[in-house]
Amino acid sequence: MTIGWMGLGLMGSRMVKRVASLGEDVIAYNRSSKEIPDLPKNVRVTQRAPEATRGCRLTFLMLADAAAVEAALIDSGAIGSMEPGSVVVNMSTVGVEDSVRLADRVQAHGIGYVEAPVLGTTRPAEEGKLVALVAGKEADIDAALPYLRTMAHVIHRLGNVGNGAAMKLMVNYLLAMSMLSLGEALAFADRAGFDVRTAMAVLETSSVWPAVYAGKRPMIESGEFNPQFPVKHLAKDIRLFTEASEHWRAQTPMAGLARDLLRRAADGPLADLDMAALTTWFRDGETGRAPDA
Repeated sequence: MTIGWMGLGLMGSRMVKRVASLGEDVIAYNRSSKEIPDLPKNVRVTQRAPEATRGCRLTFLMLADAAAVEAALIDSGAIGSMEPGSVVVNMSTVGVEDSVRLADRVQAHGIGYVEAPVLGTTRPAEEGKLVALVAGKEADIDAALPYLRTMAHVIHRLGNVGNGAAMKLMVNYLLAMSMLSLGEALAFADRAGFDVRTAMAVLETSSVWPAVYAGKRPMIESGEFNPQFPVKHLAKDIRLFTEASEHWRAQTPMAGLARDLLRRAADGPLADLDMAALTTWFRDGETGRAPDA
């Protein structure tokens, strides 16, 4: 059996190796030519999207946004090369309404659709320790489970399509607020005369120290922000969170401010840096200056 894959970015290039560990042939589509270190021999890379779906019972997608999913899967004609009864597993972070719309378009071809956005960044992706937020028809999920288990050590089954997207946006909203509030706190500490290491050492001993701060601490203290989760992607996710909040009339007044701040940050040199770079932004007076490496 051949497994299809679409998207070889920071996450996809790591996740595809986990799927390949089951030993089946994998054909992976990426829009541009890309060299991936240590790519297993049973993975073949193509720049032709339909090749990543033709004859594949399952095709996994890990792309930047809903527009990229539509371009790769539908506009390219790849959906037309899939056989009825095959399954698309969309692991990209997209909006709730986007996911429901994509499911409708895929299912109109007689093809199953599973949404499975993941929690975690590059290291958990390498280690198979992501958390998958899975929704869709039970039979389609069951078909994808052996492959999902190579990538995720926790799998939440959340019911109907749209629920996985909603839960992912909720988590990423809290990530954004964590980074933005830490940035403000460190800006305050800086003006009070404390260096970053001292401030982080104190925070570590407090009750407000979450796992995300521990994970990002080496970046924050070194000032080197090699991307695991780029600022531009976080900005996109918080925009989607606010859109869903407005649709459901959820009371999330702080989200609008977070969206606007992240939009400004993503318009500058921080865009492609890890979200931990946001902790430098307020100290720079929101200039958007990329920190010195």
